[in-house]
Amino acid sequence: MYKLLIADDEPLEREGLQLMIERAFPHMFTIFHAEHGRSAIQQVEKHRPHIIFMDIKMPGIQGLEAIAEIRKIDAQAKVAILTAYDYFTYAKEAISLGVSEYVLKPAKKQQITDLLQKLLHQIMEEQAMREQQLIAREKLVQLQMLSETAWTWLLMGKMDECSAHTFSGIEFECAYAIVIELEKNDAYEREKWEETVKQCVKRYRRCLCSPLSQKQIAIFIESQPHEHVISSVQSLLKHLEKELKQRVKIGIGTVQSSIDGLKRSYKEAQTAVCYLSSFSRVMHIDDVPITDEVEQINLKTNGSVIEQVELFLHENYCYDVTLEEVAKYVHLTPYYFSKLFKKETGQTFIDYLTNLRIEKAKQFMRDEGLTVKEACYRVGYKDPNYFSRVFKKVTNMTPTEYRQQVCGRS
Repeated sequence: MYKLLIADDEPLEREGLQLMIERAFPHMFTIFHAEHGRSAIQQVEKHRPHIIFMDIKMPGIQGLEAIAEIRKIDAQAKVAILTAYDYFTYAKEAISLGVSEYVLKPAKKQQITDLLQKLLHQIMEEQAMREQQLIAREKLVQLQMLSETAWTWLLMGKMDECSAHTFSGIEFECAYAIVIELEKNDAYEREKWEETVKQCVKRYRRCLCSPLSQKQIAIFIESQPHEHVISSVQSLLKHLEKELKQRVKIGIGTVQSSIDGLKRSYKEAQTAVCYLSSFSRVMHIDDVPITDEVEQINLKTNGSVIEQVELFLHENYCYDVTLEEVAKYVHLTPYYFSKLFKKETGQTFIDYLTNLRIEKAKQFMRDEGLTVKEACYRVGYKDPNYFSRVFKKVTNMTPTEYRQQVCGRS
């Protein structure tokens, strides 16, 4: 059951809204009331509601001030303003406070129902995402004390064939892979070189190292999610060449946080090191140009990435989807994902999403008879005027003209 707070200084408003919600969503909400801003803050501290309906004008601490305080207590709660005041300055400040919706009174039943369905969907998505993060963290804990056998299964992409107890816990949450390739290949020196590489890397960071095989050694290095890793790897390269007394080259993958992510990072590092034509150099996957040759090297890594993205966008186009979020979804950096997406689709991410939204809007107006404003909100735009400008830019006609010409409606 979800918790919902109604903050309004009018008792009849609170009771009417509660009755409307309970009829539309029976047995789904526990509802609390607050008659002014101070009471709303206290209720949030006590009950931590999932959703808050807040009036702006109330005695004492008013709505926007209360929301600012509530955000210090709970940044995750979904806040919607229900008010009789249609002032741009209020709406602008509400947006800065992370308010989900700004609804003018008197709100219709359908408005409230649609709003709650939207907020519940967002809450469930966020809960699912947190669950996925917990699962990823649990999987990552399985990676401590990797044996040579375990590394072989991991690097050959046969993780499914490896029993879970083979990987027993790694303490860091985020890591990136590097693949170090030596210039020389000497079976008698292999163990000494392997140990030298491990000791050099461990001076910089905590890490997990594979055995040295075919002149290459793979390493997962502890990292922060947004850390710039190239400079530290360049320092490592100089140190390695000094200690090994031979030249090396290093490929770098992206920072990841799960077993599947680490496998991807390893393949990225492998792609990067394969692209390097000379030693004493470092290459990050983001700096590898997307050419047919590289695509062949990296085919198994990217595989169906674009198909995954297109499916994701068709399911989530009505939300505030960003390139950064989608790149994270497919375990790529925004820069590399942007290049890959443009090459595979022939469009930028923004253009693709915009065209998708406009096509969906046309479909809703044509097949479901939605008004321009209804179609605007359904496809994720909050401002009908802005939606109309985008629609005309894409189709060379306004939404109203489209409805008249294609749908036979005004």
